Amino acid sequence: MHLTTVWHSLLVCVKYCKALSVIGLMGFVHSHPSFKQVMDRSDPSKIVNGIPASAGEFPYMTVLLLNGYLCGGTLVGPSHILTAAHCLADHAATEVGLFTVYVNTLSINGGGTGSVTRGVSKFIVHQQYDPNSQDNDIAMLVLSSPVTTVPLVKLPSDSSLTTTTTVKPTTTTTKLTTTTTTTKPTTTTTKPTTTTKPTTTTTTKPTTTTTAKSTTSVKLTSTTAKPCACTCPQPTSLAAVRAFSTYSNSPAIIAGWGTTSLGGSVSNVLLKADVTIQDNSVCTSQYGSGFIGNDMMCASAPGTDTCQGDSGGPVIVNGVQVGITSFGSGCADPNYAGVYTRVTTYLGWISTTMTNNPAPTVG
Repeated sequence: MHLTTVWHSLLVCVKYCKALSVIGLMGFVHSHPSFKQVMDRSDPSKIVNGIPASAGEFPYMTVLLLNGYLCGGTLVGPSHILTAAHCLADHAATEVGLFTVYVNTLSINGGGTGSVTRGVSKFIVHQQYDPNSQDNDIAMLVLSSPVTTVPLVKLPSDSSLTTTTTVKPTTTTTKLTTTTTTTKPTTTTTKPTTTTKPTTTTTTKPTTTTTAKSTTSVKLTSTTAKPCACTCPQPTSLAAVRAFSTYSNSPAIIAGWGTTSLGGSVSNVLLKADVTIQDNSVCTSQYGSGFIGNDMMCASAPGTDTCQGDSGGPVIVNGVQVGITSFGSGCADPNYAGVYTRVTTYLGWISTTMTNNPAPTVG
């Protein structure tokens, strides 16, 4: 099912299913059926050109049932699930008692050989998540108890390490100034975002959102060394620069239990599909300033895409998770690739968040 030309100019669909109304088009917004309704008529044979996954193929994948809403995720630590921020941003911390996580299962209802079920003790949404632009669309769940029988998903590691060394003079008076500037891309107003999510009740939360990308600027930082009239310290090694692949033109795998078409039925079984990660220039040509290449990537294949309910699930390249399902215009629209959170940008956040939010103490 494809959006019309007028909808393309007005809507961007976040893959997690939360209904948002558009200014001036309140009567034209898709109403999404309840989670029970889509389950009653779900078709396990396909998910936007997907095929069923095999047992043990993606053991680290998780079904997230979030107080009536469906998302995906991955096991990145024995007690930690990586997912999308928009899956959790509208939930209160007190709702965690109504969250359920199924790990290592093919069924949307959990179960099967080696499957594990856990509750959730807390969740953390990226502190700079922007619900309008979907920038920094990453979050983490802390499980009620560790999962020790399921392998963790692999995250990217440095493809190379660049180290710069600066040698200071040793016998003359010197003054060394180091200036570091860190900025994030500046963007302009983008298309309104329309999202829907299936739920165990028939309640839909209408919201009106006009997407505008905020600008983040970081003050110039200058560090000046004191003049040295004696023998100065030995050569100083500056901070190593982490370098990762952009994954442009790489074959990748997407997977999830989401709907088989925009506004359609979820799948009872885990489905997978092959896509290609596009160069950032392709993504920008489709989404304009709404695509932030440092923080996002996009992927597509003819007639193939993630869709509603797949949010938070992984994009896999050579067995490594490089993306998190985030948003897109429709599902499998030939003119718009799906957009994913770029995992390499957030490896530091992932590590720090896991360290600062350990598993709850038992007893």
